[in-house]
Amino acid sequence: MAQGENLKRDNLPTMQLIRCLAELKKLGGKRGSVAAIARACGVHHGSVSRYLKISCEKGYLTEDYSFTKYGDAWLEGYQKLLEEIPLFLKKAGVPEKSISGNVRSLIENTEYTTLVSLIRYDRSRKDDFQGQKGTAARNILSEVLEYGASEVFFLLLKMDRGQDERGISMANQGFCKPGTLRHNKRGSWLELTICDMSAQSHIDGISMKGRLETLKYEQGGVLHRAKINGDKVRLPLEACRLLRKQGGGIRGEIPVIVTCNVGRVHMPESTALLVFWL
Repeated sequence: MAQGENLKRDNLPTMQLIRCLAELKKLGGKRGSVAAIARACGVHHGSVSRYLKISCEKGYLTEDYSFTKYGDAWLEGYQKLLEEIPLFLKKAGVPEKSISGNVRSLIENTEYTTLVSLIRYDRSRKDDFQGQKGTAARNILSEVLEYGASEVFFLLLKMDRGQDERGISMANQGFCKPGTLRHNKRGSWLELTICDMSAQSHIDGISMKGRLETLKYEQGGVLHRAKINGDKVRLPLEACRLLRKQGGGIRGEIPVIVTCNVGRVHMPESTALLVFWL
């Protein structure tokens, strides 16, 4: 097993790594626990040993497999997220049977601090949003934002073709988190950074990588193709539906159509709902 299977892109943890460290914590964090962890997590001894080795290298564990203060805080933070993210997804309308897979996607592809910000925002808000588009949407931003750039958390969700299909779109992996909202006299944009995305072949199980090729959005009844400059893509805020919460919180929504290349395969167009929060 390569290091990439222990830590995902940008050193984000896999669910298996978190589970192994949680089991080690239960056992008192000591050597001689490899066999017990392997049995509890259903993995090979060699895999557990590699998980523990990489955890030592990252500073989560000492050489005798005791947790460092940093490791304790790291594991506790992810365990809290594993409790709270399913609640967030359930409130968002994701079906129960799809929640587990979506939790894994978020944990393995989204920065910890970004997930924490999303949960805090969701916890504090009430369902008292009022939707606005176009000039009215820009006026909302002028009321609550100063000119400049602000970080925003966002997700790409599958568009509803039936309740069972709701959840996080694969296209969500194709963008770095968080995004940037740029608001100035010339206009207002949501700027996203494109990154490599990975997928597993349904034919031979081979891991493949790809990147976003096109992104389209609707504005004024016309479908526009967003300009991609290097690894940056911009969406005008006037095309988004903004929902304002009493007290200043904002949620934005815009349906998008994306295509990407994964391996040698050009993926067909897929529609997703891009949702972002301020």
